[in-house]
Amino acid sequence: MFTKYRKILLEAEWHSEPKPLSFTQQEWLLHEGSLTQKLLDVATHFNVEVIQEKWVAKNSEKTTACNEDVWLREVILKDGETNWIFAQTLVPKSTIENIAQNVPKLGNEPIGLWLFSQNPTRTKLEWTQAENGLFARRGVYEIKGYSLEIRELFLIDFPYL
Repeated sequence: MFTKYRKILLEAEWHSEPKPLSFTQQEWLLHEGSLTQKLLDVATHFNVEVIQEKWVAKNSEKTTACNEDVWLREVILKDGETNWIFAQTLVPKSTIENIAQNVPKLGNEPIGLWLFSQNPTRTKLEWTQAENGLFARRGVYEIKGYSLEIRELFLIDFPYL
């Protein structure tokens, strides 16, 4: 299952224009604030399940936009036991060393609460639709000159409230 999710995010053809997304899809996929906060506002029992956290070498295909090793964090954002979003966070080593030393220690805490407390600048916000119909978004953020990328795949049970 996670292999399929990773492949979708890795092979995605990303778009920045809102069409042909429905209004409801745009509200989620192109949301400019904290997706974590938006989920907290609608979920009954929001929680984070860590799938894996590890260092990935710079020559890995997962790090196409980065010229250094990255900290890869994969989680499922859930409401109770319902899987809503598979998320990947890619944090370059220089970002970890200089401004994000706590990120590898987040455990089951959502990264969005830490990220938006840093007042990041979003440099990219894009979306895609996979062949299986699932939608995803990708945000690239900069904090004090250091970047990180978050990719979020909205799973079949996500309600688009």
